[in-house]
Amino acid sequence: MNDIAVPSYTRGQKIFHWVLALLILFWLFVSGELVEEAEGAQKGLILGFHSGGAILILILTIFRYRLRRQHPVQPVAELKGWEKLWSVRVHLALYLLVVLMVFTGFMQGVFFEQPVRIFGLINITAGHNETLMEPFHEGHEIIATLLKLLIAVHVLAGLKHQFVDRQPVLKRMF
Repeated sequence: MNDIAVPSYTRGQKIFHWVLALLILFWLFVSGELVEEAEGAQKGLILGFHSGGAILILILTIFRYRLRRQHPVQPVAELKGWEKLWSVRVHLALYLLVVLMVFTGFMQGVFFEQPVRIFGLINITAGHNETLMEPFHEGHEIIATLLKLLIAVHVLAGLKHQFVDRQPVLKRMF
């Protein structure tokens, strides 16, 4: 691991950030809604792509987290101590919520009422069990809401630092 923090993110880190941002937003606001609205065989098909995409998001998130650990970036010097602390906490919470979102979604699939095939290939359903599925469904919904809120906080904090405090935070991610 490289212990020397640099002033900006690597090109790979920037690419992973924006690819993951787009994928996560699509999965939260579009794919998840498509799953909720679908019925019957169509629901199984959509769930397969929703689940497969979620696993792709998980893999990319883990890879991005490893890149971030291997190539640390200095906090913006002008940030107050509490802002630096909360920046770290929010970023870690985003990673954790993505992992928990995929886990709870996967576990829903294990106990779903019809087969859930990841990308139409791998059946993860062990057998329908509403009692076991329901807590994972509730957790998935709660985590989705928390993830949406935390993304909003993350974006608003970046905009506040850039345009109110006049700190060059956004140029580090472009």
